[in-house]
Amino acid sequence: MATSQWHRFYVLEIAAPPELLFELLADLPGYRRWLPESDRFSRTDAEPYPVGLGTRYRDGRPDEPGKEWWGTVTGYRPPGSLDFQHGIAVRQLRAAIDVHFHYSLEPAAHGTRVSRWLVLDISMPWLLRPLRALVTRSFDRENVRTLAALRAYAESGSRAPPRA
Repeated sequence: MATSQWHRFYVLEIAAPPELLFELLADLPGYRRWLPESDRFSRTDAEPYPVGLGTRYRDGRPDEPGKEWWGTVTGYRPPGSLDFQHGIAVRQLRAAIDVHFHYSLEPAAHGTRVSRWLVLDISMPWLLRPLRALVTRSFDRENVRTLAALRAYAESGSRAPPRA
């Protein structure tokens, strides 16, 4: 098995206070309020609730076999930062992915500067390594989608549930 690492920074400014954004990001079961379903996400469960350091969560598409994963909140510093870690098995590629991501929420001129650092440790057979780009592209799309949904919801002021 070959192991490689891939990381990406995502940065955007959201016209909302850090406290609100931290609340939205830390409320894992509440993601359904602001993050529409996708082929990668339908809901997140957490135990214990409310979420804090050490909380375990089940993410992905828990109602579909092989499309869920368990993770842990590894950093919890309101209202400034959150850290998460989970593992994903991609059976089709015989790959194991260790996922770490960190949110930093810093006051900015017109709201909050949100930085998300995604780090993937990918283990997969050498022969399948050219397919690694499919994995990273999928993660990239989902991260961009998540941050766009967070921004749209936080800036809408309505706090209404997202449309499917």
